[in-house]
Amino acid sequence: MQNAATPLITREPENSSGSIDDQFTPWRMAIVLGVLMLIAYPEIVLGSHTFFYRDAGLFGYPLAYYFKDSFWRGELPLWNPYSNCGIPFLAQWNTLVLYPPSLFYLLVPMPWSMNFFQLGHMFLAAVGMYFLAHRWFGNRFAASVAGIAFAWSGLSLHSLMWPATLAALGWMPWVILLLERAWNEGRRWIIWASFVGAMQMLTGAPEIIILTWMIAGAFLVLRLFQEKSFVWRALRRFTTVTLVVMGLSAAQLLPFLDLLAHGDRSSSYGTDEWAMPAWGAANFLVPLFRCTSSVIGVFSQDEQQWTSSYYAGIAIFGLATFAVLKIRQPRVILLALLTIFGILCALGSAGFILPTLKKVVPVFGFIRFPIKFVCISLFCFPLLAAAAIVWLKNGDVLKSRRILLPLGLCLVMAVAGILGVSFYFPFAEDASPNVVLRNGLIRVAFLGAIFLGLVLMHGSGSRTRHVALAFAVLLLIGLDVSTHMPRQNPTVITRGYEEIPPQMDKVPVLNQSRALISADVQARMDRSAHPNPLNHYAGQRAVLLGNCNLLEKIPKVNGFFPVYLREEYEVEALLYKNQPTLPTGLADFLGVSQITSSTRLFVWDTRTNFMPLATIGQKPLFANSENTLKALKAPEFRPREIVYLPEAVKTMISADRAANAKIVSSRFSTHEMWFETDSSTPAILVVAQAYHHLWKPYVDERATPLLQANHGFQAVEVPAGRHRVRLAYEDRNFTIGAVISIATLVGCLTAFWFFQKRNRLPEVREN
Repeated sequence: MQNAATPLITREPENSSGSIDDQFTPWRMAIVLGVLMLIAYPEIVLGSHTFFYRDAGLFGYPLAYYFKDSFWRGELPLWNPYSNCGIPFLAQWNTLVLYPPSLFYLLVPMPWSMNFFQLGHMFLAAVGMYFLAHRWFGNRFAASVAGIAFAWSGLSLHSLMWPATLAALGWMPWVILLLERAWNEGRRWIIWASFVGAMQMLTGAPEIIILTWMIAGAFLVLRLFQEKSFVWRALRRFTTVTLVVMGLSAAQLLPFLDLLAHGDRSSSYGTDEWAMPAWGAANFLVPLFRCTSSVIGVFSQDEQQWTSSYYAGIAIFGLATFAVLKIRQPRVILLALLTIFGILCALGSAGFILPTLKKVVPVFGFIRFPIKFVCISLFCFPLLAAAAIVWLKNGDVLKSRRILLPLGLCLVMAVAGILGVSFYFPFAEDASPNVVLRNGLIRVAFLGAIFLGLVLMHGSGSRTRHVALAFAVLLLIGLDVSTHMPRQNPTVITRGYEEIPPQMDKVPVLNQSRALISADVQARMDRSAHPNPLNHYAGQRAVLLGNCNLLEKIPKVNGFFPVYLREEYEVEALLYKNQPTLPTGLADFLGVSQITSSTRLFVWDTRTNFMPLATIGQKPLFANSENTLKALKAPEFRPREIVYLPEAVKTMISADRAANAKIVSSRFSTHEMWFETDSSTPAILVVAQAYHHLWKPYVDERATPLLQANHGFQAVEVPAGRHRVRLAYEDRNFTIGAVISIATLVGCLTAFWFFQKRNRLPEVREN
């Protein structure tokens, strides 16, 4: 039985003087990738511009800005009081708080550092895929092709707006490479695999992480089928790595799992929304087919908006198709099955597999959009292409020509068919047939040039010519992706991230009042764009869209996060869903002092009837969740006089309406609130901050229960008299997780030292 650690396709013989293949080192491949970056984004490399489009400016950069601000204040951002009336921050996925490379943009000026943080992970992805492909197929040129194709695809370029997703993709090939070495060789490779697995886990991109470990599990099963005597040893090593990764990541995992338990996501969260359209495979060949351009010039499918492209390169797709049809090696067959599986799942219910998969493995239900499964296929395409290149290289020149010519003709015919459909059966919002035609013809030109380069380099007798042609092929593969559609991530001059005060009479201050984007302005901004990047982003910042409020340090009722606290989000929905008029009582309770104008875009109106975020003395009324939500949106809701508490705490509460109760003084910080209260009778202290069980109240430093007020907010019963009340955010999940992570790290370093020392012992004895 062939050992899984050896390549499945015959290696090119290498002599002591060095073969041609030795020229294709990972560093030279990285230079090609750097050239592609300079061609695609010269202004980013030079530092004059920055990424801002969609989630880059509304999510990624504001979160990094808030994290950096907290870091330089000497504070770990466990809680974010500026968004969604307060929401956990570190526990969220995609915030990168505990991801070690985040230190780069914490210590180096932004946004320059943020841009290079993202581009750096493209290099990480390329080098990781290079080493994985070289280990499996034993050819450095094929490994270089795989590295460029994985790191420089339509999805990778789109992911420049998502720092966490791009970071997770960057670690994806490394995790699979080192997991394989761990279950085959054990010892120090278990430690290396654990470190790399923990790095990906700390990126906080759970969907990419789930797909990565699913792919790794598939290859483990293949290994077990190949050598049944290996079963228990491999499973033991794989389990060990899994447990160590969980231990190293516990500081992130435990808070995340706690938030998930109290958040709005569940295993039934994923739907058919944003699935790959039925004709979506055509975009592997003609990227602009059935795509629509936005005002700012970015093309995407109307059916899904998760990624503007999943184009891998027409030559890469062709070579991968050849590998699927021609090569009958176990590893290649599994890659082919995974590719097909990824596409079928990306189709959602139309692919038939995903509904069953969610029932059998509920964790896949957390993946919100089916299109995300295309990541599996985009991981496999480069490896299949590498397998095809090695297979062709091991044959003679005539054989390669006989294969590549008909393969190329088939792809050209497929492109012609797609262009014909685009011309004769256009959709109303499609790009013009001429634009699609030009796009398809350029793809055909790249296909011909790349296939010709492969044939010529294979038949070249000159070492210099062979190497030059090979690097030209690598560059052409990258240029095909660079030109496959207009920029997926437009850039804006760096001053777009400078301070831009919104047009408000009085800017809300933390723990005093909040801003509210009205439902109609929110809907309008979701559909609006400006062709000028600076004006486009300035308009979004002017209305505090997404998380732009974090850049201005303005507290806001809503926000843009992957996971929301369930009860607060249900209350927030009353302001946005099926509500033609603003529930004024609820807006008063939430402390809304500024609301977007209904007559002038980018201008804010002042509200004068808002309440302080902390009040005392309301009469408690007890109701279930359904009745409480109905009462909150009713016009007669009077939050100054009443507060709704759960029916379950009725027997615990002795307080009633306390008209003379007052808050003598108050003080706030990000993670603590202090109040001095005075009342002749027991009273309810109400805080319009999102309810979360990790907030702990203390009355005169004695712990007391935290009550759930008005469905999704906080309250504390305070005895009669004068008292000091303190509410503190105490994330014991993080504390316990940090202890576990540190202990696991110490254990890993000790084990690694032991393995290294043990490996040196034979050398000492020989001396």
